[in-house]
Amino acid sequence: MKVLILGAGYGTRLQRDLIHAEEYRHLRGIPKALLPLGDRDALITYWLQLFKEYGIGEDDIYIVTNDTCYPYFEAWAQRHEVSLGNIVSDGTTTNDTRLGAVPDISFALHHFHLNHDDILIVGGDTLLLDDFSLDAFLSRVPTGPCLVATYTVSDDQVSKVGIVETNPEGLITSFLEKPDPSQTTSRLACPCFYLLRRDALKYIDEFIALCQANHEPKEAYDATGKLLSYLYPRFPILTFPIAGRIDVGNLQSYIEAHHYLLNK
Repeated sequence: MKVLILGAGYGTRLQRDLIHAEEYRHLRGIPKALLPLGDRDALITYWLQLFKEYGIGEDDIYIVTNDTCYPYFEAWAQRHEVSLGNIVSDGTTTNDTRLGAVPDISFALHHFHLNHDDILIVGGDTLLLDDFSLDAFLSRVPTGPCLVATYTVSDDQVSKVGIVETNPEGLITSFLEKPDPSQTTSRLACPCFYLLRRDALKYIDEFIALCQANHEPKEAYDATGKLLSYLYPRFPILTFPIAGRIDVGNLQSYIEAHHYLLNK
């Protein structure tokens, strides 16, 4: 199994917040995955330590970023003795020219020649809460279906996230993008923490090609949940319940994540 961390976003919401936040001016320009959290120098360092504890070394961890953020990841890699050969830029320089999360996954898989491995895909701006056990997650189903984390949201959060519906065995049967709460009884949200089996990876390029053929807007590529929506009818996806996550998308969520790790 290999790990792919997504770090090619431009953090536009957070950077807008930081313009007027003098107390946090030192964070301006820093990619979300490299924001200092708790006693760690970067959010991505939290993931690095978690993977090391499970026995996944730096050689099996890959990062995709963009040209603007690459120097920050380069400096982080040097501090942690991570090979620069495991970090790649997608070549974009602005939010308007970004590839989108799903094309970035495809780009990295081809660049690093990972199409013949099971891949754990992690959103670089995602922090899972303390109950999370990587060992339990990966032991849920050693082979066979893909595996994704899910957590329960309140009614007022349903319309802000992607919601999955499952059968009694925990397999995904439907994916709803930011539905009205009345549309479904499910309250299961799905953060970007996916174990995709090698036999399922071919559907990533198939999904992208379909979006391009239909002239879909960039938003169709940018939400990894849209990939799950395409994947589940074609390949089984099993769910793994967790307590929750913090998506470091704006300044308030960054502060929440920072204090969460400080108080662990």
